[in-house]
Amino acid sequence: MKRCPECLKDYFDESLVFCLDDGARLVNGRVSDEPATAILSEPGAIATGFHSSEPPTRPQIHATADEAEPQSTFSGPPERQSLSAHRAAKPLMILAFAALVLIAGFFGNAYFSKTAANQAPIRLAFEPPAGLSFNDVQPDFAVISPDGQKIAFSAVVAGKSMLYVRDLDSTDAKLLPGSENPIEPFWSPDSRSVAYGSDGKLKRSDLSGGNGQVLCDAARIVGGSWNKDGVIIFAPDYRARIAQVSAKGGEPQTIDIKSENIDFERHNNPIFMPDGRHYLFRRQIESQTDGQDLQRVGIWAGSLDSPEPKQILPDDSNLVYTPEGWLVFVRNDTLVAQSFDADKLEVSGEPIPIISGQPNAPGNNRRFSISDNGVLIWQPLWEREYQLIWFDREGNRTGGVGTPEKVSAGQDPHISPDGKRLIVKRGRPQNIWVIDLEKGTDLRITSDFGQIPAWSPDGSKIAFSGNGGLTTKAANGLGSAEALLAGANFPNSWSPDGRFIVFLRRGAKTRFDMYALSLEGERKESLLLNSPFNEQSPQLSRDGKWLAYVADDTGSYEIYVQSFSPEGKLGSDRKRISTAGGLFPVWPPGGTELFFVAADGQMMASTVKTTGSEFEFSSPKALFKTKMLGTFGGSHEFDVSADGQRFLIGTLVGEPTAPPPTVILNWTAGLKK
Repeated sequence: MKRCPECLKDYFDESLVFCLDDGARLVNGRVSDEPATAILSEPGAIATGFHSSEPPTRPQIHATADEAEPQSTFSGPPERQSLSAHRAAKPLMILAFAALVLIAGFFGNAYFSKTAANQAPIRLAFEPPAGLSFNDVQPDFAVISPDGQKIAFSAVVAGKSMLYVRDLDSTDAKLLPGSENPIEPFWSPDSRSVAYGSDGKLKRSDLSGGNGQVLCDAARIVGGSWNKDGVIIFAPDYRARIAQVSAKGGEPQTIDIKSENIDFERHNNPIFMPDGRHYLFRRQIESQTDGQDLQRVGIWAGSLDSPEPKQILPDDSNLVYTPEGWLVFVRNDTLVAQSFDADKLEVSGEPIPIISGQPNAPGNNRRFSISDNGVLIWQPLWEREYQLIWFDREGNRTGGVGTPEKVSAGQDPHISPDGKRLIVKRGRPQNIWVIDLEKGTDLRITSDFGQIPAWSPDGSKIAFSGNGGLTTKAANGLGSAEALLAGANFPNSWSPDGRFIVFLRRGAKTRFDMYALSLEGERKESLLLNSPFNEQSPQLSRDGKWLAYVADDTGSYEIYVQSFSPEGKLGSDRKRISTAGGLFPVWPPGGTELFFVAADGQMMASTVKTTGSEFEFSSPKALFKTKMLGTFGGSHEFDVSADGQRFLIGTLVGEPTAPPPTVILNWTAGLKK
């Protein structure tokens, strides 16, 4: 015998799982049975998270009613099909009622009322299991599966970021082997596999087991989608066009999207429509008219069968389309839903707020996902409290620059050649600022966007990566910026004689590669290093004879040094300096030491001799432990005073306070209010 907890109807057919009248999940028992003695019809569906005395050894989900109910522990709903999420969760509350009257009363009688349940979404807060660092030093991902039963999320353990999957009705989180440094995960339509970016590749991991499978090269994936025909569309880099590849792997093909009178465009966050042929995506267009730069960003629709795109909205946001006919996107830091006709590719009506008052990351970095059956995950803006702090060689704090503030990325501090000023990147969007270290005043240099700054040798100019590519501007902020090299080019070091800027560029198959741009004559670029591995953070010594940089060809980031000729060429005398990981090489003005940060966060120092034809160095020694923001490959998070005795470090202050992702069950019910 089975009964429906919604309509209280008995069923003699033991094979039925859902009520034929209202779609609610059937439970064992009869209508006359007490609710507390009935058990769910499928083994393992009863969550144990109601037992507050248990230690938090698994991902926890904290539930609140959509309006004003307080928060309580809830480990997740059982499997859901076409029924709404709050109906699926209600049997759990009924089961726990007898043993935990307090919790049942906590949700109130309204949740046992069919009328109220049909109206109110339930909000949950996702947290990972103990032992996994989540939202600690990076903005981790959390993505709901199409069937609404699983969350794929990234987390850090033993210093390594990996991808995990957690069933909402399970006590465990499953590690996906081979998923190192995962970014932008997205699900297969059958919820059995996850695709994601990983170390310059597009990978997939099947939940049935096995190591992550490489599908193709992808320098830095910026969103993707997987249709029922086994086709994946994805953005292979920030400044790239959408490509497609088979879910079984192969050579990706750029999708033909017609452009007229456009100098350059980039695509991010493509999402397949239900027909598996049309898709929506974020499109940024750049062109020049009468000498004026024109930039437009919006949500567009495209098709695998036609190169003709169609603009849907002018909003700068990634997006999700739901089977109920909603287009979900971010407008003015509010997650909204707007009615969308998938056949006509048109929106109608006004956007309806879903979540407001929670700032989100800009543009293509906004993070939210929605299942096919009404489960929504929203990740608000990730921030950590941070400050630029001075330390001596023993790790004692000796001062600070500014006051602690919440940031989403490090400030990339660089001290001027005369030691009196500091350049940083900060704000939303990020821009370049110059700080007077003696007076404490600051000066904004860029007006729209800027990152990865580097001083000219005389301190009169700053090179940075902006919307126009590799750009320079006067350090006093006067005059116009000068774009030297268009595209995604990232300056890192300016040669002491002023003749070269050493910069990075991502390759589709070679990840970060290193180049030198000549500032004389025709300003030609020359390749310094490229390989299937990352070469990052190039820094020229103060005499310009040696180049220190980071590479990961051993499987971990390490510090290397090679000679650099007056003609801007690298020698073949490569030497490895670090022994246990390394990042952020810095040469102090004295030229007798090379500093860097080891994989465990220790500030390291190696005594060096740069005056001869051979580079000589000692085994690195640990000075003190740092507490930096970000992972390997991020901002250059420290610099050294002229005498080599003080370190200015972008430092995490206090403990992680970034809010966990919000999970909303039956989110569309809120749109009816």
